[in-house]
Amino acid sequence: MVKFLHTADLHLGKVFHDHSLLEDQAFMLDQLRGILSDKSYSALLIAGDIYDRSIPSPEAVALFGAFLEKTCSIRPDLVILILPGNHDSAPRLGFGRELFAKLDIHIAAEPEGAFEPVLVKNPGETCAFFLLPFLYPGCLCEEIGFAGSGGEPDPGDPIRSQSRLAEIAAARLETARVKAVEAGAVLTVLGAHLFTLGGRESESERIFLGTAEQVDANLFAGFDYTALGHLHRFQKIGSNAWYSGSPLAYSFGEADQEKVFLSVELDPAEAALPKVIPIPVRPLRKLHRFRGSFNFFFRDSAEDSAIVEAEKDYLEISLDDTTLVENPLALLRPRFPRLLSIRQENAFARLAAGNSGITTEAYLPRGGLKRSPAEDFADFLSGIYGEADSEKLALFGELLSELEGGTEK
Repeated sequence: MVKFLHTADLHLGKVFHDHSLLEDQAFMLDQLRGILSDKSYSALLIAGDIYDRSIPSPEAVALFGAFLEKTCSIRPDLVILILPGNHDSAPRLGFGRELFAKLDIHIAAEPEGAFEPVLVKNPGETCAFFLLPFLYPGCLCEEIGFAGSGGEPDPGDPIRSQSRLAEIAAARLETARVKAVEAGAVLTVLGAHLFTLGGRESESERIFLGTAEQVDANLFAGFDYTALGHLHRFQKIGSNAWYSGSPLAYSFGEADQEKVFLSVELDPAEAALPKVIPIPVRPLRKLHRFRGSFNFFFRDSAEDSAIVEAEKDYLEISLDDTTLVENPLALLRPRFPRLLSIRQENAFARLAAGNSGITTEAYLPRGGLKRSPAEDFADFLSGIYGEADSEKLALFGELLSELEGGTEK
């Protein structure tokens, strides 16, 4: 039997609504390292999007480096398997991979390396891990025949379609999988970063438009387990493929999603039935969405137990008010220090509905008389806030007088 931990989409260095999540991510990695202290785990597989950007911040790189160093210090026998996702720069992520491989940290920086497995050996059995990085357009070519006496494939045109790239990669992976089994591997696992047909996405992924770039997970049905990355929702795809999902919520649309690491056990006697156990991730701070009036959150929410419990977490608040509240984020932040997003759909919908009937007649002089800028400004304030604020009108009048005085000079 082989037992390993599957995760993906760490997105280290992510900035969420202008707020750095490095502290939250360090807390999450501490939990991951704690789980791996269990010596029953033979390997850790991270299926892409280690970083949130192709050029990660120095702080994000330092965080991942510290995680690898501390993990290797407590588990020098652990095999760590890493592949780049679409957010990563494969060459940057793969820097020093030859040296890391000597420490059993294997980084699949190039698609061509996906067809040579990493062998994880337990007493009496070997598991072959294949690592397929995100396939960028042109990273593989069509094979149009064989050239010369060496029998090497003759590369054709570079492939641009994600689905076609997956088909070519899957065919070559199946050949390599069979070869590994013939060489003595009793179990085979594939790690890949892609968007499968039938997968349910979340708000925070970088998703292709339409379905042409989605991949059929059945292409990889020969493997005993397929560890997927890219979609941030924990889910099963087909009979033997799983998305671990992101270990943290990276959009308010994921506020109600369960975030997990996946513990995977494969038994050669029951290879068709992988045992997959979700291990919940405890976030340093949760994400919440609340709805109500501005006055409720500003004055009355201290009596609401759910609000009180969540007031130090990351919040998105949707205001029910039909009139626009000016600068609500600054007004509510003293009460909610990690309020990151305010939505005012009702107020903006009312404004849109009111503006939809405006014609050029609304701007014609009343009774044939020319309207003053002060009248126009008063109507503008009334349309947005429901009434014209006297202080704003007075300030506008002063500025207008200064402007007119300067024009006369």
